[in-house]
Amino acid sequence: MTRPIVGQTFKVGDRVYKKNNMGSTKAFTAIYGHIVKVCHEANSMGRFHYYYEIKHENTGKTSKHLQHRLSAAPLTPS
Repeated sequence: MTRPIVGQTFKVGDRVYKKNNMGSTKAFTAIYGHIVKVCHEANSMGRFHYYYEIKHENTGKTSKHLQHRLSAAPLTPS
């Protein structure tokens, strides 16, 4: 049985945070940021996955993450 194809979850400008799903006992601070760019890339098996480039709120750096590593975060009050 094959798993259903999951479409694009987030859009450019959405606020997200990177989840800690590594199973470590060390302290982890979540990375909050806004999506800057969406990429649709194939892995070595030829399956397509969504990658998101995130601009971090606290440092201004950008990083690239898979869709399943991210969760939606509420917008900060203005």
